[in-house]
Amino acid sequence: MDIKAYISSGIIESYVLGLASEEEVSILNCIRKNNVEVEQAIAEAEKTLEDLADIQAMTMHVYLKEDIWNKLNAENLAASDPSPAEQENRSDINTEPLVNDELGNKTVLSKSYSWGIAASVLLVLSVGTNVLLYQQTNKVREQLTQTSLSFDQQQANLARLQDKWRLVQNPAVKTIPLKGVENKPNLQALVFWDQVSKTVYLSLEQMPTVPKGKQYQLWAMVDGKPVNAGVFPLDAKADGASKMLDIPKAQAFAITLEDEGGKDVPTLSELCVMGGI
Repeated sequence: MDIKAYISSGIIESYVLGLASEEEVSILNCIRKNNVEVEQAIAEAEKTLEDLADIQAMTMHVYLKEDIWNKLNAENLAASDPSPAEQENRSDINTEPLVNDELGNKTVLSKSYSWGIAASVLLVLSVGTNVLLYQQTNKVREQLTQTSLSFDQQQANLARLQDKWRLVQNPAVKTIPLKGVENKPNLQALVFWDQVSKTVYLSLEQMPTVPKGKQYQLWAMVDGKPVNAGVFPLDAKADGASKMLDIPKAQAFAITLEDEGGKDVPTLSELCVMGGI
């Protein structure tokens, strides 16, 4: 199952909103049981959505914002465009209508100012909420990406162990331990030799990383003579069982450190491990 596909599609957001599918919920629950970072990421996402709900509960919706501007426009039009009756009343010049008109204009300006403040507050809260949600979402995605990489690494390690276990359990496969020579006692390797197909697999259990330009080469001792059994791939994991050359018969196996690409005859001074059958 490809966990990255679920993570990149926003599984955390869907999960906390209750929109995730049963399969996505099952996968995320499996991961969060054994990973503290994922559990923390879910908790933070839930907290973020709770904060967002609290903020939005105190703010006006978009349709209210539109209603605000409609009322402002209506009041401004009413103030600037008096009705015919008002025009007739204003034709009678006296002090009281003038005072009332001034008070009316002040009231309109006061209302306009109040609506303007409300709209500005609404805009600031909306921008702040979006920024907070964006930052929290990015943080959750980064944590999930790291978790996904760790999960993939664990899956790869498990696959290599399963491959070796199948070789060990196969009755046709002989497992030959190779031990370090006198000056390299801590080195170890394993050869898996299929007695039916004559296929050989090599696992470098405890072998140092090869220097640049060098490569480990496996040798089969046949009637007292070394026979090339192939070089261990440079891009292969040391604890994985890599397929080497087929060997029909042998009395022992050994590994030397050679120049990259291998040699026709072993460099005895670079002998690392060996083991008899």
